Amino acid sequence: MPLYSYIAKTRGGKKVKEVEEASSQEELIRRLKGKELFIISVKKLTDKKTSASSIGFTAKKKHRRITLFDLGFFARNLSTTLSAGIPLLRSLEIISSQAESLKLGAVTVSIVKEIKKGLSLSEAISKYPKIFSALWRGIIEVGETSGNLPFVLEKLADYLELRLDFERKIKNSLIYPAILVVVSFAAVGVFFKIIMPRFSVIFDDFERKLPLITQVLLDLSNFVNKNFVWIVLIMGALITSFVYLKQQPRFKRLLDKLVLKIPVLNSLCVLTYLERFCSTLYILLDSGVPIVYTLEVTAKGIGNVVMQEAILKIKENVKKGRSLSAELENIAVFPLLMTEVARIGEEAGNLPEMFRKISVHYQKEVSSSVEQMIAMFEPIVIVAMGAVIGTIVIALFLPLISLSTGGGF
Repeated sequence: MPLYSYIAKTRGGKKVKEVEEASSQEELIRRLKGKELFIISVKKLTDKKTSASSIGFTAKKKHRRITLFDLGFFARNLSTTLSAGIPLLRSLEIISSQAESLKLGAVTVSIVKEIKKGLSLSEAISKYPKIFSALWRGIIEVGETSGNLPFVLEKLADYLELRLDFERKIKNSLIYPAILVVVSFAAVGVFFKIIMPRFSVIFDDFERKLPLITQVLLDLSNFVNKNFVWIVLIMGALITSFVYLKQQPRFKRLLDKLVLKIPVLNSLCVLTYLERFCSTLYILLDSGVPIVYTLEVTAKGIGNVVMQEAILKIKENVKKGRSLSAELENIAVFPLLMTEVARIGEEAGNLPEMFRKISVHYQKEVSSSVEQMIAMFEPIVIVAMGAVIGTIVIALFLPLISLSTGGGF
């Protein structure tokens, strides 16, 4: 049956925007009037573009990657279609045709096939751990057990949208400093690759000894030009080696420990991990996931091996009957604020809401820390860029100035 998107109002004036299957528009209108809804508009979803814009997200150009936006699209649309009474398999088929990510569309088709074989949705998505994290599996499992899958998917979609918005703010803050760094390297590269060789030819005609600073820069420029290919290959090898080593458990653990000890950077990293810890705990606990499994899922998604080990240790002790707040108090990386908030949440029986509030607090802290770091970083980059370029200019024109005044080098 075709899909229809409708907007209506209840007797109380509440706006309702849903998608439903119906044999015809007239049949849907009769059904809505039977629910005592005041109909504002009804539209038939005839193509992919219309469907995507009518359910949750606005469709964009197709791409191959799977981004956080695509996962949010998946969760939001699945929640909406299930809430509208559309069966799970039909909902997934609709989403697979709408997905902007070609890879996610293909994965969704595979999930449909797995469900047809008898698997549950949580079991089907567990076959794709690189796409659907433990967070997804935990929430969907709870939704299936409680019979409230649309609700928990809506909570998941809200969470993913908040994460996407938060990450965009951080990335937007980093754009200007990144441009400064790129321009700095590009300017120095142009001097060494294009300008310095031309001045070298001019200075060779003078047949005089050059100032030390000029000679050093010319020698460096000649070295870079003669070994440019080797320099690029070595840098590529170093980057490739680093990426490979990052995947090795022992090196990753060493790197994660180092990140927590580097001055200035460690405070920002700790705030980021705390925000991730609180927001993940909130969405899982609020969806009805048990505390022990919540801590296990949170540990897997924290992004730092040292923090992961600390959270797993907390999980084991909570499993034995100890309170979460008492365990947080025993780990130095968790501040007193979080411990007290957790204790209040446990006493009031409102732990998810307390973690929601503190996750918002840490989001603001991370944003503020990033802004402060950028405020310090920008002038440092500008001054360093000016000093390097100024030194190069002085080194190039010092011999010419000496000649124009009639002196030697």
